[in-house]
Amino acid sequence: MARNPQIKEYTLKDGEKRFMFKFYLGTDSLTGKPLTTTRRGFKSRKEAQDAMNQLQLEVNSGTYKKLQYETSRYL
Repeated sequence: MARNPQIKEYTLKDGEKRFMFKFYLGTDSLTGKPLTTTRRGFKSRKEAQDAMNQLQLEVNSGTYKKLQYETSRYL
């Protein structure tokens, strides 16, 4: 199996191994800066690869929407 260099392994404090990846989404049309997203917490390399393939499919088809959390100033 060829390893994807975008998928990295890291270790939790309790010694468990997890996988993460950073994915390039393109450039922001307003600022011209590159847009990326990071996904973490996958228990296997294959699980991370499947999530990255799904994300790539969403970006290519135009259905990807970045999550933006709204916060209230009056809590």
